[in-house]
Amino acid sequence: MVSVGRAAQFRLYFPVEMVLMVKALVTFEGVGQILKPGFDVAAVSQRHVRGIFLDQLSPLRVAREGLRGAPDLVDALVKAPMLVSEGVRMIERASRQAPEHPFAGIRGALLAGACLVSGVLALVTDGPRALWVTLFALAVVFALRKSP
Repeated sequence: MVSVGRAAQFRLYFPVEMVLMVKALVTFEGVGQILKPGFDVAAVSQRHVRGIFLDQLSPLRVAREGLRGAPDLVDALVKAPMLVSEGVRMIERASRQAPEHPFAGIRGALLAGACLVSGVLALVTDGPRALWVTLFALAVVFALRKSP
């Protein structure tokens, strides 16, 4: 099991299911070696794996699976023009709207911050009560007000 050694070398982790599968293969190979020295798991398994792959990837099965998804594909093709036109309308609506100013609210935030800091300074320096209460109230008003 070279891949497990490589994974440990590069600190990779396998899903639990894969670790259990490797453990089962190692056990299977060990028991095979005890019962029949020279037992080659790969050679025995290759025939079964080839059959599974041929069954899974047979043209008949692939065609059957493709036909099973055909109604969804037809439905998507029928709805495609409507989805495209709706997408174009949405892009047109978005392009007609005036872009929002990137600094739209910065003025109110700066004024609110300045009033808040000034109010704290007035409070800690024992400034007049009316001054710091007014500054705190202005900070709240500027913070909650929507900027143009």
